Amino acid sequence: MELHKEFGDELYQRKVLIIHSGGSSQRLPSYSVLGKIFAPVPAKGLSMNCSVPQMFDLKLAMYLPFCELLGPGVFVTCADDIETYCLHINSLDMKSLESADVVALGHPSSLSTGKGHGVYVIGNYVTQSSTCTSSVQECMEVLQKPSESVMRSRGAVFVKEEGDISKEQVWSDSVFWLSSRVCRDLLEWYRKNSPLSSELDAYAHFLPCLGTRMVDAKPSDFKDFRFEMLPILKDFSLKVLLLEESEFYHMGTMEEYLMHFNIMRNFCEELAIVKNTSNSHDCCIVKVRENLPSSFENGMIIETYFSGPTPTITVPQDSTQFVIENCHINLSFKVDSDIIMSNCVIQECSNVSFLNNELNLFGNLLYHTVPIVFKGESIYVTVAFDLTANMKSVSKDLSNIYNYGCSISDVSRILGYDVREMVPSSSSTVSLWTARMFLGGSTAAESFWFTHHAINKIKHEQDGEALQTSIDGGKSSHLFSMSDVVMLKDLETLLKDRYHLSSCI
Repeated sequence: MELHKEFGDELYQRKVLIIHSGGSSQRLPSYSVLGKIFAPVPAKGLSMNCSVPQMFDLKLAMYLPFCELLGPGVFVTCADDIETYCLHINSLDMKSLESADVVALGHPSSLSTGKGHGVYVIGNYVTQSSTCTSSVQECMEVLQKPSESVMRSRGAVFVKEEGDISKEQVWSDSVFWLSSRVCRDLLEWYRKNSPLSSELDAYAHFLPCLGTRMVDAKPSDFKDFRFEMLPILKDFSLKVLLLEESEFYHMGTMEEYLMHFNIMRNFCEELAIVKNTSNSHDCCIVKVRENLPSSFENGMIIETYFSGPTPTITVPQDSTQFVIENCHINLSFKVDSDIIMSNCVIQECSNVSFLNNELNLFGNLLYHTVPIVFKGESIYVTVAFDLTANMKSVSKDLSNIYNYGCSISDVSRILGYDVREMVPSSSSTVSLWTARMFLGGSTAAESFWFTHHAINKIKHEQDGEALQTSIDGGKSSHLFSMSDVVMLKDLETLLKDRYHLSSCI
């Protein structure tokens, strides 16, 4: 609507890229503030000078061939997925492609993958030759997160032969293109029906209304937005650009973020991921075992500045996965298990005393430091969550919400926090997203040690872990939640800090 106000009907002659990136990124909190579209993806081919490309840069590069291939309209994608593919343009039926109102990319996937995605029913699909691995096919139906039995009964399953091996697959969805004709009709509907009272989902409400089988469908068959979308969309043609040599990667959760940069070799090889973009490429920066330099088979260090007398990160277990991004590290430490560190500063503070010679950062956690403005003053908050945390789980009882291996009720008891301060007064329920558990500090380093010390106290009581630090006071006794951090974020300071960090590298 806003674009049409800006360009008028000229909009329908333009090629528009829409990247859905307005969510709160609860499953990957380190990108709740800046957005996953600005996450670093150190792909070698996109790097310029010393800068690390972002997801946005990768998106532009990935979709450029389709911009040239498809006409005016809107190309729709998400901020947290990556598609790699081989596109053989000369083998495509261009007349079929040009006649399409909607074009979607289809990727060969396992049936288990299909259960969590949209699946295209193509019909009597025949595997292409090894020299012709891209084709344009008519779509019969779009299934949304179907069960295996539904995929089989609707004819979505095909058999792919690889040498002597046969395996069942389906065509799963990713990005799609809407012609200007489709966009014009949808915009007209929106003018008549805005504002909307609930979310209209392109994948759940647009695509399932398309396909040759939907021509005879009736609006009364549906109870959601498809009731209104079907009359608009069912007569438009949907073609699927099948990419036999393609992969779909989703990086929307903490576990997925770790997995892709650590153990997914194909992902790293296909994108030529640079494993270390810090200021120090000395192989002793990260040790897999004492006195044994890391080969960086596992682990990522992205735009991180090491200062001081060569601090080292000791990783005793070969299988440990870690991503350390946009951090300033001035102290040596050990990591016993998987970890994400984002925007953290690890250095000495005047009010933090270290109680032993070895510093251990607790694993299976995401640490993320954010500057915020609170009561007119700029402070920092470091949040920390279990990598497997269910950030969206909601309860009226703190005993039903877990982090650090214990309930939030136990967290409040061990740390001496008033339960009434931990729960938003405006809500009768609480989640990890809204629970106020984190103290603010005057510096990024101070806030990190406040959070590290709190986790240490919890593990000291729960598991007998020795205390590593002693803290003398704090900037604020006020507790903050991840939700608070997003609302109070100080983007100007965050970007200034990030720029300073990059200039040091």
